Amino acid sequence: MKRGELERLLETVDDLEEAHRRLHRAELLERDIELDRAIVARAPEVERAALGRRDAIEPILRGLERQWVNQGPLVANWQRAVELAQQAESAGVDATPYQAEVDDARRTVEAARLETRDWLGQLTAQRDALMDATVDAPFELEPAPPVGGDDRPEGARRQALALTDLAVGIAEVAVHERRQAEARLAEATAELEAIGSAAELAERERRLRAQIPDVVTFSGSEPPSAALRLERVGVQVARSSGE
Repeated sequence: MKRGELERLLETVDDLEEAHRRLHRAELLERDIELDRAIVARAPEVERAALGRRDAIEPILRGLERQWVNQGPLVANWQRAVELAQQAESAGVDATPYQAEVDDARRTVEAARLETRDWLGQLTAQRDALMDATVDAPFELEPAPPVGGDDRPEGARRQALALTDLAVGIAEVAVHERRQAEARLAEATAELEAIGSAAELAERERRLRAQIPDVVTFSGSEPPSAALRLERVGVQVARSSGE
């Protein structure tokens, strides 16, 4: 192969490899841009939904706090009735009247806690709404644990507080993810504009590939590195019989 022809071919090979590298980079950038655009578009919805659930949990929290206060004396009466019944049994006294008081006090507490279960049902609905609003978020979020069946108002209140904190945390994550995605998006878009789109680079790679033969014949005077460079892009290098 003539020296000038080989030099031009190797220049085309270099251009092809550069186009291939740029194409690979452009494909990665376009994929990342698509993901970050989804984050930028979806994150505000996630933030609004999370803050909406926080606001919706607030009256549930206040209701449970009122119940905690209201049920405190009822629980204290129940505990005192139990203690009196135990003391009567220890003293060998007929504990039947005391046990009746225990049963009455227990039923009073249980009746009060039926309303607590109603609040727990509302809390469960808010938890499910929060998860529904965030399930398709294009970034990772901490899932909310199921609402437990503890019908004590103080226990239910703790769950409401935890769900409130989680909702606020999800909103903060959404804001952070949106800002990060916006920054990445600006950088990736600028880089993609500099190197060209994947479609443009794929067409350039196709045109350069068309200029490179499938087989070339070396006379033997060519440098060994030339054969390696050609073979790297799929060119079969043949040796002339006079070599």
